[in-house]
Amino acid sequence: MNTIGEQPLEPGEREPRAEQGPDPRWDEQASDPRPDGWFARYWRSAAEPAPGLLGPVRLVLMLGTVAAVVTALVGVVLVASEPSDTAVRESLGVVNPPGPAGVLTFPNEVGPGGPGAVLTAAIADAPPPEPAGQPAEPVAEANPTRLVIPGIKVDAPLRPVGVTKRREIEVPPLSAPNLAGWFKYGPTPGEQGPAVIVGHVNVRGGPAVFQRLRELARGHVVKIGRADGSVVTFTVDGVEQVSKTRFPTERVYGNTAHPALRLITCGGVYNRKTHSYTDNLIVYATLTSVTST
Repeated sequence: MNTIGEQPLEPGEREPRAEQGPDPRWDEQASDPRPDGWFARYWRSAAEPAPGLLGPVRLVLMLGTVAAVVTALVGVVLVASEPSDTAVRESLGVVNPPGPAGVLTFPNEVGPGGPGAVLTAAIADAPPPEPAGQPAEPVAEANPTRLVIPGIKVDAPLRPVGVTKRREIEVPPLSAPNLAGWFKYGPTPGEQGPAVIVGHVNVRGGPAVFQRLRELARGHVVKIGRADGSVVTFTVDGVEQVSKTRFPTERVYGNTAHPALRLITCGGVYNRKTHSYTDNLIVYATLTSVTST
């Protein structure tokens, strides 16, 4: 019922509530039932009309600001997803930091290698690593027939290889993954100078003869059986991984003061379009003993 002195209620009109304190479920900041938050308030301020030209101008300006923020966030995501320079250098086998003006620097000598070691190319004019053991005297010429590397479980036949039409060293056929090739235009293993043996790291069917070559380290031994019945033993001096575009020709094929050996295979990143690797893995070794059978 209405109290005395109040206007009568219109049909269907409810009697007013008694004066009460603020509803704990409702306050001044929540008086607008629409979604809240900085973006919602920002959007409402842009979308709600304003007198004259102010409304459209403000809307255009605010939409431009939103677009700029979104563009900046997308840029941050793209930058974060790109591999770092360090990751790219590691994948190419060049992990030492860049020198002045962003130029990559290289060690002054070939490293010792070994499991878990980072393999890096030495500077272009670095000499071969110093012998890890006392060099033995050279022996007479005799073609190599078998290669044995106990430390990485290699036991493979050897065959001579020459030079391709592109003036590159030949490699054994892919159909014989456990076959290694001796460069027939160089010294035979045990003679004075660097003998060179090449082999695949893998083939389409799986691992090849030099799959584990990168595990070799200074001090490991390499044994080669020869056609004259002798066995020449080399001791590893060092290991490096170099880009094929900067192959250290002089360090590999240059004259040496003692009988030496070079084991070469592929490394680095595999290019599926060219079916080749970016790098070469090179093991340097010195003749340290000779035995006859």
